[in-house]
Amino acid sequence: MSTRILVALSLLTFVVPIAEAQSTRSTVTGTVTDADGAPLPGAQIADVAFQRGTTAGPDGRYTLDGLPPGTHTLEIRFVGYQTAVREVTLQAGETREMNVSLEERVLETDGVTVTGTARARSTLRAPQDVDVMGTEDLQSGRSAALGELLQENVDGVSSIQTGAQAGKPVLRGLSGKRVVLLKDGIAQEYYQFGVRHFPTTNASEAERVEVVRGASSILYGSDALGGAINVISKPAPTTGVDAFEVGGSASTQYYTNNNERAVALDLSAAQGNVGWRVGAERRIAGNYHTPDAPTFSETKKGGTFGDPRYTGEVPFTNFEQWSTYGQVGLQGAFGTLQLYGDYWSNAQNFLLPAGGTPGQTPFPAAGLGQNLEHSNVVLKGNIVADGFVLKPRLSWQRSIRQSGAPGTNLGDIRDGGGLARFDYPLDLKTDIYTGRLEVAHPSIGSLSGTIGAEVQHQDADTRGPAELQPSARTWNTGVFFFEDLDLDPVTVSFGSRLDVRTVQAVPNDRTTESDQLENTYTTLSGAVGASYAFGDGVAIATNLSSGFRAPSVFELYASGVHGGVAAFQVGNPDLEPERSYSADLSLRVRRDRVTAEVTGYVNAIQDYIYLENTGEKGPNGNLPKFAADQTDALIPGIEATVETSPLPWLQVGGSAAVLDGTGDGLGADEGDDGELPLLPANTVSGFVRWVPADTGPLTNPQVELSLKRALDKDAAGRFEPFSQFDEGFGPPFGTASTRAYSVVNVEARTTLALGLGAPLTVSVGVDNLLDETYRDFLDTYKGYALSPGRDVQFSLSTSF
Repeated sequence: MSTRILVALSLLTFVVPIAEAQSTRSTVTGTVTDADGAPLPGAQIADVAFQRGTTAGPDGRYTLDGLPPGTHTLEIRFVGYQTAVREVTLQAGETREMNVSLEERVLETDGVTVTGTARARSTLRAPQDVDVMGTEDLQSGRSAALGELLQENVDGVSSIQTGAQAGKPVLRGLSGKRVVLLKDGIAQEYYQFGVRHFPTTNASEAERVEVVRGASSILYGSDALGGAINVISKPAPTTGVDAFEVGGSASTQYYTNNNERAVALDLSAAQGNVGWRVGAERRIAGNYHTPDAPTFSETKKGGTFGDPRYTGEVPFTNFEQWSTYGQVGLQGAFGTLQLYGDYWSNAQNFLLPAGGTPGQTPFPAAGLGQNLEHSNVVLKGNIVADGFVLKPRLSWQRSIRQSGAPGTNLGDIRDGGGLARFDYPLDLKTDIYTGRLEVAHPSIGSLSGTIGAEVQHQDADTRGPAELQPSARTWNTGVFFFEDLDLDPVTVSFGSRLDVRTVQAVPNDRTTESDQLENTYTTLSGAVGASYAFGDGVAIATNLSSGFRAPSVFELYASGVHGGVAAFQVGNPDLEPERSYSADLSLRVRRDRVTAEVTGYVNAIQDYIYLENTGEKGPNGNLPKFAADQTDALIPGIEATVETSPLPWLQVGGSAAVLDGTGDGLGADEGDDGELPLLPANTVSGFVRWVPADTGPLTNPQVELSLKRALDKDAAGRFEPFSQFDEGFGPPFGTASTRAYSVVNVEARTTLALGLGAPLTVSVGVDNLLDETYRDFLDTYKGYALSPGRDVQFSLSTSF
């Protein structure tokens, strides 16, 4: 009944007209100029939380209307200039003049976040630890893997890599089901239970990506125990007048290491308050290459740090990926409405550890083909009603994961399938239905915030003969509130959430009616945080939070061969929800010539779920048996970053991430604490960036040289995925632990103003400039292949 009520309320907010007079709407108007007072035509002014924006005209003038009364946080952006953040409080029917002068970008000092916060806040003032990756970085730095994109652009984020197309984000040592991936605030499902199961999305459709470190269960429920990554789609355009306008952007990329080619196109049109947008991206890549180095077949060097099976061209690592999206939006005095849909597909080969050096017999290389798909349709709005802003979301997703049998690659699948559908042994499909309603209430004195409710239903079907996990139905209902108390210069945030989740599996050949196939969990989470801004651009922030994660269908009821980790895995229906208690403390500096942040955190997780190599064999007698179990875990860490510009043409900076993670009873000796699995190696990195003055058609030129140093990292024994590659386990080659290494990268970028009305941004870079031979600890091919060698990258992008 609660589901029907929530969905009905959400629908009513879309179809019931808001009988509120136009005179209650407010307007912000003004001029955007540079430091010398010259207008900046084309500057973007956006109310990010309300999803309403406009563009400055030829004289720099802008008008942002239709805003509800209350306090708004506006973001003013222009290419090559620092983003400005302004707060403005509006009365009903008021028109407020706000002129903004932008400084030429030396360092990006601030931005607005709407993810994981009670209301839109600048990243300086938010009590939560949030990073924002904006349009410019997304356009020039996109890759096939979301994890790699974030690792390269957001300090402290790591990525579990499996080839060039697979990158799984890691936040403060947590990944998979402990980090929720959102699209416009709706949790996305992509079979996160597998170590190598990566997010089924890319950034071509995004206007911004926001990353929250630390528990975000208040707003997003289960799976946000370790943090949240919100991919926020581009808004449908509007003109505000009856004129018809069109625009768009296009980009292309090329990577030499794996012969990867990518093209993307985004087209938009608007007439008055109605706008449309469509876009697509296509990527095709061959096998990736490592530096030439001896292989185990040549040296017979085994044990920990033993030589790998594969160097040079690594077979069965090619992929084909494409995505498309479309939307229509309406903007008026009532607020905004948007209908949005996208589709993502990735066909890939996946290298298996069995086999030998390519071309040699009797141990030929072996792989398997996989097909991943994700569909998404969202109806969303921001509806103004008597000072309240209602934010309904209705979403349908379909996630598909299909895998061929070992030795069946993409070529075999296509040849064998012909015009008919290939019969995948592993064939998983999940439909996800989500209804969410947030209500931002009017300010009550210094108090502002959001109350909300969310219902999600997942219908998971195991369609192939491989019974890795049974079909199951999951219901989750949550109610929450999250408030901000603004006592300038102090900001206090606090909130709580109640969730009820029911998981019910369908019996299959590996289960019986007597097995426990239904679990219900009721969980309460909460958080309190504060920030204190002192001086100009300096703040200190702290946050205490409690998060949770309900066990997944896989962790509860799995029983089958999991080819991705070469193991037979079994679930545990007696698992309890994970409970996280975390605290962090940050010092932040955002100045014109220096930005810095240092954060210390500790995360205590009760009933941490892990997979243990039991030492037994599965039913087939060949693969090791892994079983789900629980322990209490502790993860402390420090993250630090600094950037400075000692000279107008020179920028230097560095960052460091150090963490540890232990679990009770996971040590080599019974009863001792031991390392948690899948923790990234500690890293230190730095860069030097040359920023010469604009010359002729070259604008915003820069050349950057960067260095990353990763330290030694030992695998967590039998609890580490792929631990069999260390001495004493399974294969005689490869490694699970990794040695320290350093990688040097270089990139040059500029925008060409050719007088054609469409500036062209050009980027040329080289990753692993020195062709370093190494294995990254979070590279899941480390057991039998090296990490990628030198990769020259080319990128072109334009907007019109």
